[in-house]
Amino acid sequence: MRWLRINTFFFSAAFFVALLLVLLFPYTMFGIVRSWGASSRYIASTLLGEASSKHFLFVKVLTWNCLVTVLFFIVSLFFLAPLVAVMMGTFYSLGLMSAIDHFLRGEIWYPLWSSPVLISIEASFILLTITFASSLATEIFGVKPERKDVVVFWRKNWKKLLPEQKRAWKDVFEENKKDFILFILVLLALLLFGAWFEAII
Repeated sequence: MRWLRINTFFFSAAFFVALLLVLLFPYTMFGIVRSWGASSRYIASTLLGEASSKHFLFVKVLTWNCLVTVLFFIVSLFFLAPLVAVMMGTFYSLGLMSAIDHFLRGEIWYPLWSSPVLISIEASFILLTITFASSLATEIFGVKPERKDVVVFWRKNWKKLLPEQKRAWKDVFEENKKDFILFILVLLALLLFGAWFEAII
């Protein structure tokens, strides 16, 4: 639960700091949002192609979210979950600002209420992923979810390709097999629901 509190704190802090910056510097921030939105749409369409139907959009969103989730899981196994939380909190804050910006300019093509719902769904599976990975890493590397322990861990291992392990990966995954299966099932349900919701709006 400690990792969940840590990750949720960093995600929420980044989300609300970005929103606060919009209130303080609206023209600058909305300019950033517009350029970010154009870049992200270009990258997504380049990597996954344009959505020609709701079915294709569902597959596209699900594929992208699965790839991102796997990447975040691996990164969080090395205690980078707070960094991921900050990055994604900022990302979703910009996403919400983008939806509000389109709405204010009369360019929105979906209900404004759907953006907070979609952000909540995606934030849920991201926080679940990075928290579970961090908890496994705690057992594998023997590092407590505290700033001092994580800093000491990185100070010792930043030059190494693979950090020094206290326990074998296989043993930790074997001991947590039931939790891992439950994690996969809940994660899959959230990923499917998120992709379905984005495809129908």
